[in-house]
Amino acid sequence: MNSKALDLNQSINWLKAGKILVHPTESIWGLGCDALNESAINLIFKLKKRPLNKSLILLVDSFFSIKDFLINLNSDQEKLINEKWPGPYTFLFRYNNNLPSHLMNDTGKIAIRVSNHLPIKHLLEIYKGFMVSTSANFSGQSNINCPNKILDIFADDDMAYYDESLGDQSKPSQIIDLETGIIIRE
Repeated sequence: MNSKALDLNQSINWLKAGKILVHPTESIWGLGCDALNESAINLIFKLKKRPLNKSLILLVDSFFSIKDFLINLNSDQEKLINEKWPGPYTFLFRYNNNLPSHLMNDTGKIAIRVSNHLPIKHLLEIYKGFMVSTSANFSGQSNINCPNKILDIFADDDMAYYDESLGDQSKPSQIIDLETGIIIRE
């Protein structure tokens, strides 16, 4: 086994240690870290050469786990997320002042997904935290489809990969602005 290939429990400990976890999603490999660890998030921005004003997706195990950080939803909004989650849908939510400041941005919204991809579901259920996630690539470039290649390209000692398989989706999650209903990404 590659020393940077981690099983479920090792991946959880890796996240808790504030390190970057290359992880499978429904469709592509992502770079993730503990969403409450600002230093780890800053490392992802640095590694990807990503502008700090671009948002990241927050992966959570359920809507209820993040609800205290969000503005109350109306019944139509709740119905929509209950129809789509868990699944390959990312919603933009208005957040409240309880959200940690390093996750806030100029839009007043945060992108959140409750995945139906079993490796991520299991990880988040046991981890009991939130994970920031973004595509495994340099900002604006094509996704990298091999975890070992991702580790080679980014070459950081604080990166390892969750040794599970990708889901069967052909494209990244759809992004929907929950407030306006506008589809941001098909």
